[in-house]
Amino acid sequence: MSLAQKYLKKIPQYTRSGRHFRSVLQHGTPRKWANLLRVEYERKTRAIDVKSRPYILFLDPCNYCDLRCPLCPTGMNELGRPQKMLSLEHFKKYFAPHASYLFEVILHNWGESLLNKDIFKMVAHAQGSNVGTNLSTNLVNTRPEQLHEIVESGLEYLIISLDGVEQESYSKYRVRGNYDRVVHNLRELISIRNRSKSRTPVIEWQYIVMKHNEQDVDEAERLSREIGVDVMRFIPVGLPFEAEDRAQLAAEWFPVTVGGRVEIQSEQQIFGQDGRPGPCYYLYRSMTVNPDGGVSPCCIVYKQERDFANLNDGPIDIGAIWNNAKFRSGRSLFNAHDISGRPRTICDDCTLFAWHPAKVKTKAAVAGSELLKVLK
Repeated sequence: MSLAQKYLKKIPQYTRSGRHFRSVLQHGTPRKWANLLRVEYERKTRAIDVKSRPYILFLDPCNYCDLRCPLCPTGMNELGRPQKMLSLEHFKKYFAPHASYLFEVILHNWGESLLNKDIFKMVAHAQGSNVGTNLSTNLVNTRPEQLHEIVESGLEYLIISLDGVEQESYSKYRVRGNYDRVVHNLRELISIRNRSKSRTPVIEWQYIVMKHNEQDVDEAERLSREIGVDVMRFIPVGLPFEAEDRAQLAAEWFPVTVGGRVEIQSEQQIFGQDGRPGPCYYLYRSMTVNPDGGVSPCCIVYKQERDFANLNDGPIDIGAIWNNAKFRSGRSLFNAHDISGRPRTICDDCTLFAWHPAKVKTKAAVAGSELLKVLK
C-alpha cells in the first residue's frame, strides 16, 4: 500500500473539504503538489502576474437542459451564449494543456451533463489521465443504461439536484421535473453501485433551500438516510449573477426560517454575496471553459461577452491566457497596485469577494451592500 493510499483511509471521505483533499492525494504528483503550493502562495500574496496554473478545471459538456429552473440563466433563456454540445475531440483539446496540473475536472456548469452522448468517454479520459471527476445531474430523464454507465465509467463524485420531498414543492423550482422518477433513479443507481461493490461514485444529494421547501429539510434528511446517499448537503439558493431586480427575487425565493440568510460572517452565507475576505479564489485556482471554448473568469459568470479568452483562437497557451490583460485586471482588484491601462471586466461588478482597501468600490458593490440591508 502506497503512502497516499494509507492516508486516504484516514481522511473524512464525505465532507466537501475531505473530498477535495482526497483528490489532492489520490491524483497528486510532485509537479501538481508544487504547483498547488505556488497557487496558494500567489493568492495569499495577492499576485497579479502568476507563475502557477489552475489545478481545478470547470469544463462544461453542454449548456442545454431538459428543465426550466427559474433562477438559472439556461432555464430562463438568458444565458447570453450560443447553446452547444461539447464534442469529445474538443474536450480532449481543452483538457490536455491542463492535465499535468489538475486534481479535478468538474464536468457540469450551465446544462444537464448527461444529455451529452460522450460524457462517459470524457469521464474515462480524465480518469485515465490521473484527474478526478465530478459531475452534477438532475437525474430526471436518465435512461436505465446510463445508471450503469455512471458506475462503470469510474466517475468519482456525483451530485444529484433534488430540492423537495414531493412533486409540488420540487417542481416549483425544477420546472418540468418529475420527483418520483428522480427518487426511483437515485435508488436504482445506489443499488447498481452497491451490487457492483464499487466505491464510486460517491453520491451527494444536493438540496437547495428556498422559501417554498425550507419546511421539508428534516424530512429530506430522513429520506436521504433511508435511500442511502453518502452525502446530504443543504445549500442556500443563489441569484443569477447579472439578475436586475435582486431584492424582488430575494423576497420571492430566499428562505426565512433557515439559518445563514443574515449571518453574513458565516461561511455558508452566500445569499446576498457577502464580500468574503481574501482575494477571489477562482482567479487563482480554477479555469472555467464553456462548450464553445470561451473562458469565463469563474463558474458564476455565463454571458459570452464577459469571456476572458477563447481556446479556439489559436494554440492553447495556458500560461499566456492565465496572465492576459483581463485575468491580470481581475486580480489587481485585490492588490494595492494599479495596472496602467487596466481593462474593465465583469470582475469590477462582482461583490462576492472583498476588494483591497486601496480600491474604490463600484456602484455594483454598493448595490450589493444595499441588498444585504434589505435582506436583514
